[in-house]
Amino acid sequence: MVFDRIVIVDWSANAAPKRGADSIWICTLDTASGAVTVANHPTRTSAFDALTVAADSPGRVLVGVDFPLGYPTGCAAALGVRGNPWSAIWEFLSADLIDDRRNRNNRWTVAAEMNRRLGVNHFWGTPPSAASEHLTPTRPEWTERHLPTYRATEQRLRDRGLRPFSAWQLLGAGSVGSQAITGIPAMQRLRLHPRLAGRVRVWPFETGLQLPDDDGIVVAEVWPSSIPFEHVDHPVKDARQVVALAQWFASHSAADATPASDIAGATALEEGWVLGPQ
Repeated sequence: MVFDRIVIVDWSANAAPKRGADSIWICTLDTASGAVTVANHPTRTSAFDALTVAADSPGRVLVGVDFPLGYPTGCAAALGVRGNPWSAIWEFLSADLIDDRRNRNNRWTVAAEMNRRLGVNHFWGTPPSAASEHLTPTRPEWTERHLPTYRATEQRLRDRGLRPFSAWQLLGAGSVGSQAITGIPAMQRLRLHPRLAGRVRVWPFETGLQLPDDDGIVVAEVWPSSIPFEHVDHPVKDARQVVALAQWFASHSAADATPASDIAGATALEEGWVLGPQ
């Protein structure tokens, strides 16, 4: 058993408070007792506050979030941000995103500015009212000037017959781009939260590909759709998924969840990787 507490988050980029399907669900599982709690949060502020409490636990804690923690290789360089690629992008998003206590946010503006800096539109999917020269409702034609559509971890999932979405897609059923733009700054705040006193590390960027076996909080990208969840009794699909994935992590070893180094390699240290069934 790897973790003492497992926290799985189904994030949302909703622009207004919302409960129920397609809102934020957090499952917390204590592996010693087997106790499971699942909570629905109407706002990202409420979810972040609850997540801080859930993560602040002795021993080894996993915080799994269902959105990309990185972008395809070359994104940081193309944006012109300096430093470690993943952390430079995290700092960029944290500085540019405005996200208030009622979920009102400027993610369309942030994505358009990133497209402008990238020199060619990568992010796409926006309401017509927010469309502009640098952000379109539909996917632009991909050319040799574009970065890859998928990260290596997403391509591997697709090779298994699964269908992860690209981090560039911001809108539409199953899309994750808006969740990343709003979620990465939240994870940055979690990393820097004084209550957690430097205990937070981001997998695999700060840990390497192998999960650390010492006490602390590990933030990792997960993909709830990668495992069956029909056995969980709850009326909302999102809730069933976070509970099922928490149970999966509680019953599997680190070797079951982490990729082989020859598969991920240095790419994972810039793009990130999905922790879970390999």
